[in-house]
Amino acid sequence: MKNHVQSLVWLTLIAIILLTACGVKTPSNLGVVPNSLQTIEADAEDIIDFAPIGNWDKIGTDVTGIENAWKSYQPKAGKDGASREIQDALTSALTQLETASTAKDSAGTMQASNNISAAVVELFALYHPTIPADIGRLDVLERQVILDVAANDYSAARTSLANTKSDWEKVKSSVLEHNGQEVAADFEASLTEQESALDAKDEAALTSEAKNALEIVDALEELY
Repeated sequence: MKNHVQSLVWLTLIAIILLTACGVKTPSNLGVVPNSLQTIEADAEDIIDFAPIGNWDKIGTDVTGIENAWKSYQPKAGKDGASREIQDALTSALTQLETASTAKDSAGTMQASNNISAAVVELFALYHPTIPADIGRLDVLERQVILDVAANDYSAARTSLANTKSDWEKVKSSVLEHNGQEVAADFEASLTEQESALDAKDEAALTSEAKNALEIVDALEELY
């Protein structure tokens, strides 16, 4: 076991050296997602939960938490390999969140929060977290399906669902390798149900099934 661990350490170091030699930036703390990013994601999800009930005091606290966490993380973002595009996307989404939450616009606040989550998932991916980034993307995409339907935009919902299916195909083999056969079957059944509800433009059924899919995503995370 000791030799196996040492081999893994050396392989990781060699990979970092090769990436560096090729001009590819690697995070200074590979494998460990910074607390500031975890705070941003937790607060963004919090806001999505509290916006529908209009708890604007709590939302205001979470917005401030995201602002402070982003200020803390941003100076190292580029050093750890974050593209300017992703950094700009998060900054833009945060501006949208500040505007929407100040106006007490529930729909706009939830959308901006999900946009923040979408950017944060890409930042998480830089650190190769234990839970694959693709599972985080499933979370974002299923929430987006719900938001699209609430906005009565079935075209956007269809795109979001298609992206969900595409992302699922990327992570499915990993899920199965982690003894996730049952939960994988549940998620695929949910995708089928969502597609049927989307074809029928059944808002209630699609929203309900997307929420069910979010619970299944939680189960997927527990595999890791």
